[in-house]
Amino acid sequence: MSKLKSNYYLNILNGVFQAIALNLATSFAGLFLKRLNAGDSLVSLFNSLPALFSILAIFIGGIILSSTQNKKRTTSLMFLITRVFYILMALIPFLNEKYRALIFVLLYSSMNFPNSIAVFLWQSFFADIFPPGQREQYLSVRNSIATFAGTATTLFAGFLLTTLSSSKAELIKTYQYIFLIAFIFGILEVFVLWRHKYNAKSSYAEISTDNNRLSIEFIKNLPNQREYLIFITTVVIFHFTWQMGWPLFLTYEVDYLHTNEFWASIISTINGLAMAFGYRFWGRFSKSRGNSLALTLAAVGMSFAPFMYAMSTKIYHVAYFVVITGLSVSGTMLLLLNSLYEVAPRENRTSYIAFYNLVTNITLVIAPWVGMRLYQVTTIRTALIVVGVLRFISGMLFILRHRRA
Repeated sequence: MSKLKSNYYLNILNGVFQAIALNLATSFAGLFLKRLNAGDSLVSLFNSLPALFSILAIFIGGIILSSTQNKKRTTSLMFLITRVFYILMALIPFLNEKYRALIFVLLYSSMNFPNSIAVFLWQSFFADIFPPGQREQYLSVRNSIATFAGTATTLFAGFLLTTLSSSKAELIKTYQYIFLIAFIFGILEVFVLWRHKYNAKSSYAEISTDNNRLSIEFIKNLPNQREYLIFITTVVIFHFTWQMGWPLFLTYEVDYLHTNEFWASIISTINGLAMAFGYRFWGRFSKSRGNSLALTLAAVGMSFAPFMYAMSTKIYHVAYFVVITGLSVSGTMLLLLNSLYEVAPRENRTSYIAFYNLVTNITLVIAPWVGMRLYQVTTIRTALIVVGVLRFISGMLFILRHRRA
């Protein structure tokens, strides 16, 4: 088997194990936090604090990258450290009940430090092992299969959390087992990542210099990368409006629609199936029509979610429209990364990927607080509608970028 084909199958398997680990540990993290009696402030902190650790990680990650001789080894190590946090999460219920929610938020957020380094190094590593013209296809196939696996995992975990728990204490204990199982799959994920074959001297691999890190000189050079700068500006505006809605959705589902783990798993399953189909659809669509147009349509489609939430009066109403949001989110996630690969130069590509992650995490620090504050001074439905309007406007900016392209 050729090296490229071997990496193709390993990449899919790595994605499957990663999706299982992530969906077990994070799909119900917000509900777990609410089960620990967290208030609105902790919910906002839960959505924004991870970004602070990500921002710090991106700068540290640049230093790590410039000193490492093996990108695959460093990426694998960062993912391994991240998965160890799942064990620490399983220990949360042994703490004083008064501090459980706060400590969980701090632990969940600090996990983002190694995870952020791992993610942007993996994004750079992915671009190094697959050639341009094939990355889009390989990424869409990986995401589609991994999403199926993650969706099945979420449905099964939601079933267990609901059926095996007759009391709140038993529910929290079941969460502990879920976190431990997530750690096991995380170990498998890292093992498969380590099995990838990596050639730093291939014709499409990154050309890394001594300045391959975020710095003042890098910022000064951004105006010379006009397409990249336009893309980043559009992304910042879009991400801010996207992230504003995250704490609102959780609050509305739990406090107003009174969801539980089983309904959360059903909604996640429908959403996952839509995303799995969406990855393949948007992969083919972008190949024939281009990333720019596809990203525009997907981004505008995401603006419908807040309006649909505002119209929902029962939790099962969310299941009706989550297909639309799943299709839109999968397209946005896939095409943002594809577009990033298009506009980021080959020389010191990791720095451009790191800067992308930096600015989107800066917005994540602020946006959830803005969204929650909007809810506190108005009503939950008013806040959702405002977020929907802002999302639509930000999605239209991709149309302007598309026309220019």
